[in-house]
Amino acid sequence: MSKTLSFDPKEPLSTPAVEVDADERTLPGRLSQRTSQATLTPQSLPDGCSYGSIPKKDGNGAEERVIWVDFPPASPDNPICFSTSRKIIITAVALVFTFWCSSTASAFSIQAGSMCSQLGCRKFEVEAGIALYAWGAGIFPLIVAPLSEEFGRHPIYMFALIVVFVFHLSNGVAKNMATVLMSRFFLGAAGSIGTSVVGGTISDIFIPAHRGVPMAISGFIVFFATGLGGAVFGFVDVRASWRWVWYVHTIGIGAMIPAVVFGTKETRSDVILRRRAAKLRKERGLADGGVYMHSSEVDKVSFWKAVTASVYRPFIFLTTEPIVMFFSLWVALAWSVFYVQIAGLPYMMRNLYGFNTEQVGMVYFTTCIGAVLGLFGGQIQERLYRKKAAKRGIEARLYAPMVAGVLFSIGCFITGFTALPNVHWIGSAVGQVIVITSIMLIYVTAFTYVSECYGIYASSAIAGQSSARNLIGGCIAFATNSMFERMTVRWAIVMMASFAAVLALVPFVAFFYGPQIRARSKYSKLLMQQERDTIDAERIQREARGMDGHEFEDLEGDANGTESHEKTKA
Repeated sequence: MSKTLSFDPKEPLSTPAVEVDADERTLPGRLSQRTSQATLTPQSLPDGCSYGSIPKKDGNGAEERVIWVDFPPASPDNPICFSTSRKIIITAVALVFTFWCSSTASAFSIQAGSMCSQLGCRKFEVEAGIALYAWGAGIFPLIVAPLSEEFGRHPIYMFALIVVFVFHLSNGVAKNMATVLMSRFFLGAAGSIGTSVVGGTISDIFIPAHRGVPMAISGFIVFFATGLGGAVFGFVDVRASWRWVWYVHTIGIGAMIPAVVFGTKETRSDVILRRRAAKLRKERGLADGGVYMHSSEVDKVSFWKAVTASVYRPFIFLTTEPIVMFFSLWVALAWSVFYVQIAGLPYMMRNLYGFNTEQVGMVYFTTCIGAVLGLFGGQIQERLYRKKAAKRGIEARLYAPMVAGVLFSIGCFITGFTALPNVHWIGSAVGQVIVITSIMLIYVTAFTYVSECYGIYASSAIAGQSSARNLIGGCIAFATNSMFERMTVRWAIVMMASFAAVLALVPFVAFFYGPQIRARSKYSKLLMQQERDTIDAERIQREARGMDGHEFEDLEGDANGTESHEKTKA
């Protein structure tokens, strides 16, 4: 009897019970023993549909006939088959949203002095504004990202855009700090869509072999926008007012609303197929000898039970999956240092070097430079991945992060040891560039590696990771100025450099032992196989019809299995 892998249907993964035969791949729409009686698709059925059977609900062992609904080959409705122009538009719109959600973090820090002069706020409240943004971004992905997997990405983007628009405006017209702090929390909450759900969107429309570049660009936007926000809005704050910092954000977000409405479409394949199945049930009923269904509708639960299961999923991944857990800790440290740079740069440059607001804003360009260097590093990593994927599998994505982990610690040491009034500020600026370059490579790798490990549930895994890094980063940001005052800037950053040196081991462990870790995972191995089967099925069906299947290349082949990996090492 062949070995099988299975999901327990009681687990909160909102997917039907699955058995995957180790000796043969299962095509999409036939993911369980329920479909063992599937037959060839008659010409009368819509393209992409086929007969199958499921046990009747009365539990007497009898089966009823169903018609499985799937995408036809090269279907324009299939997200991974979207045209290149459509993929570019969807990605561009998502990344513009990421840009505005990222620039607001540094913009708040740079305008804090002017805001406090007018509203009479204290240093503690400024730190709270930075922390609340991070905490909002840490809590809400646990709810919103899995809901986007269950009910679709498009409505989530629309909801987030409206919330971000409203609270940027409320920040701009605020008459007191209570309004500002409330706005910061909800901006972080809705803005978290710019990271957690954007990563899921990229996973929806790009196969693993093509995912590296858009993920790298996504990471680049996060860091470049943060640096540019500090630099540009420092001038806006001085030459206009701090309120115009938020009016500009409101205008930019408002301009995005029609772009999302008219320029994007749903990218979650399960949601699209459930809608297609519902439409076929309405149009054809039982005329074709069975009920039209998508596999995700089998064992369908109530709305609130589905919501509960979806929200529970990121916690499951974060607390039980070693890949998510340890990458989250590593990224959380990197993100803490990133928040120290956002929140602490004004303190550092004003107190150590006597910079004014515009000069502090210019130093934020170190983040932009680090982002550009990180983007180039990502391209080198992509070439290495394409060259080594057949041998190393998904671990071929970890070459750059292994270097970045070491550079991250070195950059922190440089920044810390040069953070003295009698040492030229360029020394700490160089260290900051190295730190940001390293953090970006770590951040992008964590997104790409984790998203590939968890396939259709990439958003849930990324949400768990995002929660950890933002909650921890927010706590560090809240304590940054106090930490600088009590420990000095120098030793506070050196302390973080020491932690970074220890956690630099994470990508090395994943590189050499990743297959064994995934083999013990309750979910990763099966979800990776399911995604690969989907891609293989599309390629096979295209080739069977004389279509080009090259764009569905599988660079990793069988290298992700523990046994095959061990053979390549030997």
